[in-house]
Amino acid sequence: MKYVVSGGATLSFADGSKFELSQGIHDSSSFPKEVKDHWAFKAYARPIDEADLANEQSNEDLSASLVLLAEENNTLKAQLAEHEKTITALGNENTDLKAQLAEHEKTITALGNENTDLKAQLAAAQAPAGGKPADSTDKTDNTGGDAKNAKKQQASD
Repeated sequence: MKYVVSGGATLSFADGSKFELSQGIHDSSSFPKEVKDHWAFKAYARPIDEADLANEQSNEDLSASLVLLAEENNTLKAQLAEHEKTITALGNENTDLKAQLAEHEKTITALGNENTDLKAQLAAAQAPAGGKPADSTDKTDNTGGDAKNAKKQQASD
C-alpha cells in the first residue's frame, strides 16, 4: 500500500523521538508501525491503492498537458490576432484599390468621350463648305475647257 502525504509535518512521540513526514507519495514500508499508529498521522497521510495512484499520476499528466495546451492556445490566439490585423489591412487596401479603379474607369470614360468629340470635330473640319463629304471629288471643270469645246463644235457645223 502507498500513502500520499499532503504536507510536510513533524510527528512527536512520548519517548521524545520525532519523525519527519515529507510531502509526496510514499510506500507503506517508509513508515514504521508506530508512525502509522500516531494520532496525527492520518491528518497528513492518507492511504491510496493502485487505482488511486494511477488516477493521481493521470491527474499530474493531465495538469502538465493542460499547461502545455494553455501555452499553445495563447500562442495561437496571438497568431490569430496578427492574422486578423493582416486581413483588416488587406481589406482596407482592397477598398482603396477599388476606389482607384473606379477613378481610372471614370478617366477612361471621359477620355473616350473626348476622343469621340475630337473625331467629330475633325470630320467637321475636313468637310468642304458646301456640306459635301471630304472624300467626294468635284467634277466641275474650272479651266474653261467646256466653253472652248462648245466653240469648236459650232464652227464645224
